[in-house]
Amino acid sequence: MRRSVTAAICLALVSLALNACVTKPTYTIDSQAPLRGTVSDTAIAVVDKRPANDRESSIGSLLVTSDSYGIYTLGDERFVPAPLTALSQRLQRTTAASPTRPQSITLTVNRFNIQHNAQAAMRHSAISSSGLTSLGMAVGEAILGKMREQNIDMRKPFVLCYIEASADIRWSNGRSDPRKITVTKAQNFAEATSQDELGKITAATVSSALDAATAALTK
Repeated sequence: MRRSVTAAICLALVSLALNACVTKPTYTIDSQAPLRGTVSDTAIAVVDKRPANDRESSIGSLLVTSDSYGIYTLGDERFVPAPLTALSQRLQRTTAASPTRPQSITLTVNRFNIQHNAQAAMRHSAISSSGLTSLGMAVGEAILGKMREQNIDMRKPFVLCYIEASADIRWSNGRSDPRKITVTKAQNFAEATSQDELGKITAATVSSALDAATAALTK
């Protein structure tokens, strides 16, 4: 039974990845109108310092001993709008609606990783903090802790969105407000989840991460 479930998960992940390479389905993470009629006095600049493997879609290794085994990374082209564009737009909308607005926000994004992770489910063993993914090896304890807070069952497949950024927020009186933010959002999905339903779960997870990042930058 375990072998059949593992095989089903593996086939589903590979099928999803191969289908994505052909059809390039996209997930709408921000359905609001881009910026029409929205005017913010705050100058917002987003500096992209993400590694290439955060920006580009990729299929993880097929070697069970690899840190990327069972992982499908979702790149910018899979989302409408692209994740950093969506983040910039939310900052614009939030600052435009705020009675107290900073003069400028310069946001440097170091990580924005979105993935479908079925590693533990495919290995049929618990994930350790050093074996989650290459991302998990760098910040495993922080990610695992946040996922536990969200009651994520790491033995089952899940969508993960991880953001790491720093901001320089400046006010008209000359005050500078440097901030560092990390956001982890995750959601389990079943191996039998349809592609449409997985798309909704993925979009909702990323949208939640964007909301959290925006709140951390504008509170």
